[in-house]
Amino acid sequence: MNYFILSQDERISNAVEPIGISQVIKKELLTAERMEELEELERQFPVLDKSENDYIDFIEKPIALLADPVKQLVEKYESRLPFKPVVLMDMPKLKQTLYWLVIPPKVTCLSPQTEFNLDGTLKKLVIDETLAAPYTFFKIEGIKEDYIIVNIELAESILRRAFRGIRFRKVQTEGRWSEILQA
Repeated sequence: MNYFILSQDERISNAVEPIGISQVIKKELLTAERMEELEELERQFPVLDKSENDYIDFIEKPIALLADPVKQLVEKYESRLPFKPVVLMDMPKLKQTLYWLVIPPKVTCLSPQTEFNLDGTLKKLVIDETLAAPYTFFKIEGIKEDYIIVNIELAESILRRAFRGIRFRKVQTEGRWSEILQA
């Protein structure tokens, strides 16, 4: 089984940028246990005013947001994932766009071959495939990085569609090296 880090394609320079999300939706709320607290929060956010905003299918920062078609595809693979709607508002253009906040499970699947820098960040990520195998869309327990990991079936399914702004980096699992795939 192969695994990939899901990330935003940083080459798209006019990608939409939500404003103020991290002030409202704190990182510590992004757990399955605290999911209900998100219900009480305002989840409509303005976007950075640009001459043109490209509403890509995956926004990585400040929190991971999936466009509706990506969310629907991910749900086919992981039906139990908790999602919350987030609306991005382009006030000057009177446009609202639906995205989805997702809270993937945190999986304890680090291989002993994983290497860390002195500051605790990853030097080399290696995951134990046997521990990760039941999951198709998840985060890794025990690392500072906020990576979303997807298995090869979901990654290929995403790549077969006309999604924009999505990038995959292969995760090493026992002796395999990083490759970059684009969507």
